[in-house]
Amino acid sequence: MFDRAFIANPYPQYYEWLKHGRVVWSPDFFGGAWVLPHYKDNTELLRDSERLTTEKAGGLVAQFPPEYHAELRSLDEYLARWLAFIDPPKHLRIRRLLQKGFTSEVLNSFRPRVQEIVDNLLAQGMVEGRLDMMSDFAYLLPVRVVCAMLGIPDKDHMLFVRWMDELAMFLGNASSTVEAARHAKDALEKLTTYFRELLPERRRHAGRDLISLLVAAEEEGDVLSEDELYAQCVFFLFAGHETTSNLIGNGMLCLFRHPDQLALLRGQPSLVVGFIEETLRYESPMQYTFRMARRDFDLFGQSVKKGQVLVFLFGAANRDPDVFEASNMFDITRKKNAHLTFGYGLHHCIGAATARLEADIAFSTLLLRTHNMQLLIDEPQWRDVFRFRGLRSLPVQFEVK
Repeated sequence: MFDRAFIANPYPQYYEWLKHGRVVWSPDFFGGAWVLPHYKDNTELLRDSERLTTEKAGGLVAQFPPEYHAELRSLDEYLARWLAFIDPPKHLRIRRLLQKGFTSEVLNSFRPRVQEIVDNLLAQGMVEGRLDMMSDFAYLLPVRVVCAMLGIPDKDHMLFVRWMDELAMFLGNASSTVEAARHAKDALEKLTTYFRELLPERRRHAGRDLISLLVAAEEEGDVLSEDELYAQCVFFLFAGHETTSNLIGNGMLCLFRHPDQLALLRGQPSLVVGFIEETLRYESPMQYTFRMARRDFDLFGQSVKKGQVLVFLFGAANRDPDVFEASNMFDITRKKNAHLTFGYGLHHCIGAATARLEADIAFSTLLLRTHNMQLLIDEPQWRDVFRFRGLRSLPVQFEVK
């Protein structure tokens, strides 16, 4: 199912699912899973921690034959510490501590640094009048921003880009391979070792970076353990990288495919916020999330068994015609746009404001400094990563104002 033709345009299949049922069994997701395409069902069930769990959903190694389970067990153990794969009440405890690093005050103080990173990445392109929007800009921006937030030296940034790629190839596909799992396991081991070696220095010499804030974070006497700190630093890097880079690339492609909206945005730069939200809905960089059934239960007339996976298909829910007027239209002036791209309920993305900040500065800077921007290829290719919808390349040329 997940061939390049489907990844390039999954929406006809989404519309079929939206028309023909509230829950659909698909053998293609994780070797068999229940797919939920409707917005209302997504929002209701994502709040259901009594029947559904995120912790068991972290057990991705179970999709492989038993002879690989021992070899890959540590992969599950690493992922089980990520905030995304933790249930309440532990999730609430860790989230309260982590939020101290994502307050509006912290993010606003970081805005000048994000602008500096954007300017540096665009500098060569501004001289040449062309760049690959993905490899030269969108793909590097979030890694540099999150690394800067964590206080990671510039010389190490490209290491993190490679490790993020290896994680994305495993976590981004609903039908993965043992080889991809091995690469992801290796990347997680290297990332954890990196932060394990970095943490003692931050304890001795605390700065204003996110790691120092998290080391000092305390809530009613509670603090993050060493393992929790390592895991969340890796999680921030991965989640921040995939969503933001694809948001920027997908947004630019939407403007090229809808020149009327590009003209509108250039005429009214204040619409950049609406443009970002519409991109998040229309070409969601996060196509789905998933949960696992804690027990047997009936769901819309179907029998869900304990241990089965439920896929919440954000890419379809964000185009649900029962919720979004003219759902197949890209409209940056859309008023009602409560998309699900950053999740819903307890597990709503803790870094959503950071992604929006980066996208705001990136798009505003591009619009301010360029004009007559043109796409240099007829049909951009999508990455072979279904969950994290993003482009391989997006070469553009432009004139500098």
